[in-house]
Amino acid sequence: MLLQNHPAVSGANRLPLLAIALCCMLGLGLASCSDEAPRSERTQSDADTIGPHKVKWLELASPISPAQWLVSRNEDRPRPTSDPEVRRVGELLATAHKRYRESERMIANRSVQVEAMLQQIGLDESAVAVLDGLTGIGGEVGQAEGYGSISQYYFNLRAASVSRTEALATLKARYGSKS
Repeated sequence: MLLQNHPAVSGANRLPLLAIALCCMLGLGLASCSDEAPRSERTQSDADTIGPHKVKWLELASPISPAQWLVSRNEDRPRPTSDPEVRRVGELLATAHKRYRESERMIANRSVQVEAMLQQIGLDESAVAVLDGLTGIGGEVGQAEGYGSISQYYFNLRAASVSRTEALATLKARYGSKS
């Protein structure tokens, strides 16, 4: 420590300085956290060039809804908002938004992130299936755990070779309605 030998920094004065240093480091660490995709992965021209439904992450200013994006990601064109599957996924996102207190866009992005993580360990489960399963665990509206935390827990269970059914049952037992 640079101030270690300074006369004003005695043993009694070191503790507050260490606390301040730790708070600053924690603050910097948290400030660097974001639920946005890194700038190098997202540009406005991506949506213009490849279509708004083909982007890796759904941007805040996206011209399509999170439901349209989730349903249309692997298709040639975005589905219209009137499409029955888009409406169904829109209802799932609305329910998840109420339950987990995160935006529909972030829930859609997290679902896609879990899909990619599962693919990396050899499991094929679509983002819509992840969303459907995690929304279906029946937790309390406004619960403390967010969608990101519960989706990470789900991934950890699946990575530990727990089946989809067992993983969802574990989550339901832990976070589901208590009534």
